[in-house]
Amino acid sequence: MDKVDEADRALAAFVSGRMPFERLVAALKSLVLGDGTALPVLARLESWANEGRLPSDLASLLAGELGGHPAAAVPEDAGLDPPTVPLAPPRPAAPDPAVALPPAGTIRDKVDEVVVNALIGDFAGLRGRNRTGEARSDPMLDASLADFRSLRFRRDASNAEAGRVRRFELDPRRETRRIGIGAMLKDRFILDAEIGRGGMGTVYRAVDRRRLEAMRHQPYVALKLLGGDFRHHPEALRTIEAEARRAQELAHPNIVTIHDFERDGSHLFIVMELLEGEPLDQRIARAGQTAVGWEEGREILEGLCAGLGHAHARGIIHADIKPANVFLAAGSVKLLDFGIASAARDGGFDPTSLGGLTMAYASPQMIETAERRTDDDVYALGCIAYELLAGRHPFDGKAAVEARERSLSPARPIDVEDKVWQAVAAALAFEREQRPADAAGFAKALFG
Repeated sequence: MDKVDEADRALAAFVSGRMPFERLVAALKSLVLGDGTALPVLARLESWANEGRLPSDLASLLAGELGGHPAAAVPEDAGLDPPTVPLAPPRPAAPDPAVALPPAGTIRDKVDEVVVNALIGDFAGLRGRNRTGEARSDPMLDASLADFRSLRFRRDASNAEAGRVRRFELDPRRETRRIGIGAMLKDRFILDAEIGRGGMGTVYRAVDRRRLEAMRHQPYVALKLLGGDFRHHPEALRTIEAEARRAQELAHPNIVTIHDFERDGSHLFIVMELLEGEPLDQRIARAGQTAVGWEEGREILEGLCAGLGHAHARGIIHADIKPANVFLAAGSVKLLDFGIASAARDGGFDPTSLGGLTMAYASPQMIETAERRTDDDVYALGCIAYELLAGRHPFDGKAAVEARERSLSPARPIDVEDKVWQAVAAALAFEREQRPADAAGFAKALFG
């Protein structure tokens, strides 16, 4: 077998994931030893790059590793996979420190950078252009891209199993696709209409192709596209996904159903059930200073306490209870956005920067970054209860720490029973020990 065939076999084994990069370098270097020339191997690298079967910068990296010098021995303890392509026997040569392979981590870091850049860019530099200037589809290049993705993630999985987990970081600056009405995510969800927008992201009504193809009566879902700042915090992504998975387990009539947490490129989104109705903040605004009142407010608070009590009993804290996160659906009350604020802070950045913590409804302890507890949600419940009864925020929208510093106290709404007022006033206490411990405790004090 000549050098060209052996080089092709080694490159094919590398692309398919059967040969690690260090072995590929050693295999290609061994082919140079026969006559001291690297020209045939370099020609094959150039050919593979031109055909789109190998990224050009990776081919350049390999060519730089060859250099026409004898191959350095690969240490037995380098943790490499057994060779799967026969290597030509190397001739004895004097050790040459100048051509020794770099440490495995160094080479892998270089390959990681090359491969990740190629994957993120979808090999755009190797694709031709159509008349509109867009990159053309190329079956051979697409197959090569799939091979590289397979190699990348198979190696990551193997390393993770061995305790060497790689942190995945999304770089939104490399994301060129615009997301808006009509866009399709994961080849499944088609954004149909915008139904809400806030600091944490944008909510769309989306067509679910699987539901549509299954001829479901309701082919729509709600899709929350998370704000771009989340993508700068890899640890936040991990914790947000963990919170979304936990929220999936909270099957309760008063908690919105979470279908999935997904990612398309650098775009992160949560798929939820689509609700019809209005958020509580709009209902309070419609009522104005006349207030929603106890008769309707009682039904809303019963639903809130039931859903939140279910979560608290399972050790899950919402951490961002506010009227905008309460939805009045047909015949029911639904809690939205469980745990995202908690995940944001656990991920290493202030959730208030994304609207993930609403100061007017946060307890003093949450604002002061103390450990979150279920009584933090109770403070927010107290604020909502007061708005339903009085038609305004208990401290005119001021944060709890400011209200505490100014020694503010909420005025008692008119025509409110003693038992109800005592429960609401206790929930609004600035000190934790004075508030009901959880949503179940607040419900017991409020309804008896």
